[in-house]
Amino acid sequence: MTKRFFELFAQIAVLLFCIVWLCYMMIHNEVPTDTGDGIMHYFISQAAWSDPTLFLHHWGKPFFILLSSPFAQLGFNGVVVFNVLVYGLTVILGYLILNRKGVSIWIAILFPLILLKAHDVASTILGGLTEPLFNLAIIGALFFLLEKKYVWFALIVSLMPFMRSEGQLPFILALGLLLYHRQFTRIPLLLFGFTLYAIAGIFVYDDFWWYFTKSPYAMDNGIYGKGTWLHYLLAYKSYLGNAGLYVLIVSVPFMFYLLLKRKWDELELDWAFFAHGIFFGVLASHSYFWATGQNGSLGLTRIGTQGMPVFVLIHLYYLSRMPIHNTRVFNGILGLACAGLLVALSTTKYFPKKADPLDKEIMNAANYLKKQQLKGNHIYYHFPLFCFAFGENSFIRDQQTVHHSFLNLENDLKHLIQPGDIIVRDSHFGPVEMHFPLDEIAKHPELVKIKEFISVEQLSDPYNETEGVIIYQFVPKKFQYRTELNESKKSLIDHTFSIRSQNEFTDIHELVPSLSTDYKISFNISTSVDGFRLVYDANTGAGYALNDLKSSVELPVSYTFKKGKETKLYIWNPEKKQGKVVLKNITIEKSIDRPLLMD
Repeated sequence: MTKRFFELFAQIAVLLFCIVWLCYMMIHNEVPTDTGDGIMHYFISQAAWSDPTLFLHHWGKPFFILLSSPFAQLGFNGVVVFNVLVYGLTVILGYLILNRKGVSIWIAILFPLILLKAHDVASTILGGLTEPLFNLAIIGALFFLLEKKYVWFALIVSLMPFMRSEGQLPFILALGLLLYHRQFTRIPLLLFGFTLYAIAGIFVYDDFWWYFTKSPYAMDNGIYGKGTWLHYLLAYKSYLGNAGLYVLIVSVPFMFYLLLKRKWDELELDWAFFAHGIFFGVLASHSYFWATGQNGSLGLTRIGTQGMPVFVLIHLYYLSRMPIHNTRVFNGILGLACAGLLVALSTTKYFPKKADPLDKEIMNAANYLKKQQLKGNHIYYHFPLFCFAFGENSFIRDQQTVHHSFLNLENDLKHLIQPGDIIVRDSHFGPVEMHFPLDEIAKHPELVKIKEFISVEQLSDPYNETEGVIIYQFVPKKFQYRTELNESKKSLIDHTFSIRSQNEFTDIHELVPSLSTDYKISFNISTSVDGFRLVYDANTGAGYALNDLKSSVELPVSYTFKKGKETKLYIWNPEKKQGKVVLKNITIEKSIDRPLLMD
């Protein structure tokens, strides 16, 4: 076996392992790795064949829609397969670049493994998101830049704003590089993508400038609040991973050594400028947006994956410039690192993706409504997973489901929502994106609660509400005599439990009187010491939750107790501490389960 054949075999073998790994996770995921944006991108790409105007959907990313839409006709996993192919091409281009720079095979085969070990990268691939295509375009542009094929470099960069909004950054960097290399005749090609889509916009929107006028990203849009300036730096494990960080730590000193020695050829300045400019530019801009609460930033760590492959690639290249890079000891260390990454991917805790408690209730709500005789009634929702589980795509015309934000609830109830229509309100999207807060709903008695699906995991949130899903039906008052609107609800006095060090378990549910029907118990719980845990166990395999209790922090929770089911609610004291647990605002009410409006 020749050395070249061995190197080719090793690269192909590692890439095949990664592709098989991705396909395995795709098949075994309980839900898509991104139950929000990922499903929405799939919906748009799939529906574009029935509504061609969606090929210019700004948020959906037009070039991503164009390439992924044939795969989307095969279902959600079709889009994942598209992303897996995109990942494969990204790795192949990375191999080509490293091979042409004479990089050791032991360094090169780390590249695809480091990408997947950063679980945000794997999540964007398996979630049907747009970041993988954007990264393929970046590494493709880099390949042509290093080959000095500036026409192709400029053409690829010109399309990047239509893959991700961050594509405006490579446009600026590419302009600087073309000016530096005096490629003045190539600069107009940077406008190719914009011109092409602008002309298309004339026919679809009657607007040449639609890319700007229809942008969904308003700078004053801060509906998600704000975070810290260091958010993305501290979250490096998600989008770069420890493996990527180790490569960075080892390679940076030698990068500065080359800089000080003015070894410009070995520094690969074009590559360094392009890779670092995109990676750090994305992180810096989103750190600003998140810290100042602008541009609809949610602090999502997956945005840090944009430009990450070419960033890792150049630092792998810098490793190959070290004097010891091709010694047996160094290659042995790299071989161990490769083996370690293979084991880590095989034993990862992040995938396959399990449905979280709220996901399960979203799917329960969808399955419940699928069994109802809804006739011509519409179902208004905002959590994309609901529509996905219901088996529809609301971007396709004449569907029962409608993805909707109630920006003007009063007007919607008068002119849009019809008697009998359903509103599926979840605790995640409901308060903000859906513009459907509980206090506003309470002002409208014609919005009748039909059924509630409570998550077993109650997370603290700024709205202090029960995590789960509530199904409402629009029932005008004149029809409400046909529904049972009286709720059986009672409040209990506050209760304090004294926990002794010898008490490992202390029952709470015993304070609740025996009821003959399903019911919900809600309360605020606080403790005098850290270390206590609140445990809910429905004893059915489908309902278990554990909340760590912290001293002086009041936690609102709600749980369901099913008739005829043995359900436990207790304080666990694993550290054998002594203290008090206080329950306040205790309420017990019948679980909602009303019949839908009849004719």
